[in-house]
Amino acid sequence: MGVPVVTGSATARPRAATADRRRELGACLRSYRERVAPATLGLPDRGRRRTPGLRREEVAALAGVGLTWYTWLEQGRVTASDEVLTAVGRVLGIDAPGVAHLTRLSRDDGPAVGTAPEELAPVLASWPGHPAVLLDARLGVVAANDTWEVAVGRPADGDPGRRHVLWQLAADPAARARFEPGPGPSVLTCPGPGPDELLAALHRRFRMASDLDPTDPGTRGVRDALRTDAPERAPLWECRGVGAFGRPRVRLGGVDRTAYLLGEAGVPGAAVLVLLPS
Repeated sequence: MGVPVVTGSATARPRAATADRRRELGACLRSYRERVAPATLGLPDRGRRRTPGLRREEVAALAGVGLTWYTWLEQGRVTASDEVLTAVGRVLGIDAPGVAHLTRLSRDDGPAVGTAPEELAPVLASWPGHPAVLLDARLGVVAANDTWEVAVGRPADGDPGRRHVLWQLAADPAARARFEPGPGPSVLTCPGPGPDELLAALHRRFRMASDLDPTDPGTRGVRDALRTDAPERAPLWECRGVGAFGRPRVRLGGVDRTAYLLGEAGVPGAAVLVLLPS
């Protein structure tokens, strides 16, 4: 294995305060609300809107909740039931894993992250012929197999903000040069200059993990490194998209590959990212 497992990378931090999580929930809802075109929900065009997307009163009406209560939800002042968040998520086009994430943000019970890296370390050796990397809950690189190092490159050492899979794929010139345009259209939930499917899927996972502890200095370090070293992808770094990882596709070494993120389904935690031939 090319990179030894970095011990201690999954040290748990205290859970974020309920208020911090609820503020992240409100920011996520606002971001989705501003990206939904009223016409897609059959709403009439009532003239120029001061802001893009849906109005709060439209979301509230379609979800079957009061406007004042929905306003408080976006302001992080109330706790929503599962049924209400499901209804709001349906209006805003958020998938089931994304709604489950919103539910976690509205509560302060349960762990911030799931599986620890050492539990998945043996899994990394299961794909000796395919690029695979072991990630912690916030997608920091814990270890990579030899095939990843040959096909993608050696993960950065030193600065934890750059020993991160998003940084390697988006900002490391050597890694960027090895990926070709994907075999199909990108599936994006955010505006921006065409980030590929894998980056968009990984960022959704990173967003979901970082939302659970928004004051974590490690998360801020990653965001600062991404903004500094890959500024052309700023719309993606600012995106609040959440939801399923899916099966993003890439083209690497002349081979079309599908990315699989193996860990606890829907729960931010350690995972193995493996790129298998499509």
